[in-house]
Amino acid sequence: MKLAHREWGSDHATRLVFLHGMGGTAALWRPIASVLEDEFKVIALDQRGHGGSRPVPLNPKTQKQDFSPLDFAGDVIETLQDMGVENAYIVGHSMGVRTAVATAHLDPMRVSGLALIDLGLTGPAGGGLGQALSDFLAVLPDHFPTRAEAKTYMDMHAPEASIGLYLMAVSSVDESGKLTFPFDHESLIQTINASIQISNEEWVRGFAKTGKPVLVFRGEKSLVYSHELFSKEQEMFKFFPNVKFIEISGASHGLPFEKRKEFCKLITQWASQTN
Repeated sequence: MKLAHREWGSDHATRLVFLHGMGGTAALWRPIASVLEDEFKVIALDQRGHGGSRPVPLNPKTQKQDFSPLDFAGDVIETLQDMGVENAYIVGHSMGVRTAVATAHLDPMRVSGLALIDLGLTGPAGGGLGQALSDFLAVLPDHFPTRAEAKTYMDMHAPEASIGLYLMAVSSVDESGKLTFPFDHESLIQTINASIQISNEEWVRGFAKTGKPVLVFRGEKSLVYSHELFSKEQEMFKFFPNVKFIEISGASHGLPFEKRKEFCKLITQWASQTN
């Protein structure tokens, strides 16, 4: 499916494609784009089941909706093709890591480099909050009477503080004060279930063999991407000089937004030096 998207910057500049995490939308990347748009063309996509990329069409063969990383990646490729984007640097955060890696696996010629933010490359679904996140989403109300009540709920129940902050950031409030979220709850749960048996390792390894640059970010305080797993994967990829692991001090899972200045500087250096 073709995805809803937002664009900032010059059409003649190097392209950066940003993929949000679970529950997010393209709009989350506006603060990041404000720093990068003078030098790059910034494209942010609403992934399937999120924001303007709803509803998800039925698979004509199964008459069901599909939510595997390869389905998400197919959407990215179809959308970039429709936009005439032949090559771009792909930046994925959390769930977006799986989409970015799957995109590079399906269409490596279109991907100039990968920046993978705070999700592991190995193990079921790349680590993450797994069942805890699924359980949280299963009971998360689809709306709250007020923003204050939503915040209280997030503070009490979110499996990691940054998850609650993230969901509050993408929420919207109508004229009556009711708060809603820009995603389908069932789509998110199906996405988690479809990713449980997925390991990003071989897809990353295959892309790394092209010699194109891969940045792997971790927030020092992240509960999603453990330091133990980060160190293990750094050792696994030590023979690929084009794969670099960066841990951002003081950041948690929301590191692009928590450490925007440092993050944007690293992205600028990465895309500029390897262009």
